[in-house]
Amino acid sequence: MGHFPEHRKNPPRWTGFLPSWPFGTRLSLLGRLLRALAMAALIGLAAGSGLAAWQATRSIRVELAAALANARADMAATPPPPAASAAGWPATLCDSFDGNRHIQAQITDHTGQVLHQSRLAAGPRPPAWFLRATAPAMAPVILTPTGLPAGWHLRLRADATNEAAERWGELRVQLATITLLVLLIAGSCCVVVIRGLRPLATLSDGYARIAAGEEMVDLPEAGPADIAGQAASFNRMARALRTATAQNRHLQDQVTRIAEEERADIARDLHDEVGPLLFGITTFTATLARAAQEGRHDAIPAQVRAIQDATGSIQRTLRAILQRLHDTPGHRLPDTLEGIVLFWNIVAPHIVFTVFCDPALATLDDMTDDALSHVAQEAVSNAARHGRPSRIALHATRGGGRIVLSVHDDGTAGPHAPGFGLAGMHCRLAALGGSLEITRERGWTVLASLPDPDHPLIPHPMAPEAHDA
Repeated sequence: MGHFPEHRKNPPRWTGFLPSWPFGTRLSLLGRLLRALAMAALIGLAAGSGLAAWQATRSIRVELAAALANARADMAATPPPPAASAAGWPATLCDSFDGNRHIQAQITDHTGQVLHQSRLAAGPRPPAWFLRATAPAMAPVILTPTGLPAGWHLRLRADATNEAAERWGELRVQLATITLLVLLIAGSCCVVVIRGLRPLATLSDGYARIAAGEEMVDLPEAGPADIAGQAASFNRMARALRTATAQNRHLQDQVTRIAEEERADIARDLHDEVGPLLFGITTFTATLARAAQEGRHDAIPAQVRAIQDATGSIQRTLRAILQRLHDTPGHRLPDTLEGIVLFWNIVAPHIVFTVFCDPALATLDDMTDDALSHVAQEAVSNAARHGRPSRIALHATRGGGRIVLSVHDDGTAGPHAPGFGLAGMHCRLAALGGSLEITRERGWTVLASLPDPDHPLIPHPMAPEAHDA
């Protein structure tokens, strides 16, 4: 625990395709694999060397045992010497083993002293350590052939020097072959591992490019099946990330657009609702001033109350705007039209208002209700302020997949002068797929028409399908 704190935070990166193995740091994946291959090669070399040494030891033992058995058989088949050569028979018998590669013969007396011995065949000698490791411990064979003096013996002793030298030569060839094979196999495995893991460097580079903010990153799906599968998974992840990024950008654009529309709506609300109220306060103030100058003090309280009512209406209007910003539902269209009439009855009592509103319009969605309410407010305000009408009629119906709002006045001046209010009405209706018409026939008529959002055959203009189209 805690031996490599820095490496836990920052794992080692690939440097080319060979492992970096500085002292005290962890190996990369490729380094671990190469180290495992090296260990396997060493183990294989050691196992092959041990097996060859065991086979050499076994071969020497078998060869020496066979040589002793043959020597024993030869001595048993040797006929007794003639009487004339009995004195030199022990030396002759011993010298018959001269030049033997495996057996040395010795003539010993009754005390065990060596009186005569044969000479082994000359040849190369193996390393002393190899001779000690492979020479078997074999007891000598003691024989008493016919013709030897009493108490004398023929001792046959196995010598492993020549056989070990021969096996040592063979062992060196075997070790060289094993080493070459191990190196070839290990080298081939290293090449396969390095080439097989090479796509990992590409994968690591792909992650680095993604982390750096690059989006169009696609890796080649090549190499072994497992690594190709990792590359394919990376490409799927990159595509999903690109899709998510594009969706986020689209959402950001929508949020920006909605914020702009909301600011425009707030500006229109302030113009359509607060503007007429401020106009009313200005009118009440002027009337109040004239009443004070003319000494009509009995009219002052009514004008003050009217100013207070207008101020209260401004406060309620601003509160309604704030409620709408906080997604709190406001008044329904029938109530809104009644409120407009009540307000202008106070501001312009000489105007006669008539109102008809289909009760089904009380269930409109907020966007449609809000648009029609503002159109009615702006149309009545324009007619009352500029047209000098005596009558204003508001008529709202719902049917046949359409919603129609009509504001007709008998004034002389029409709402054709360019202004923010008229443009605001057009924008509100156009955003919902509606239209605005202004005609003159025995006065002026403002006609607003919208598709019914609840009609089964008419899609809502702000629905996802209509928006995408």
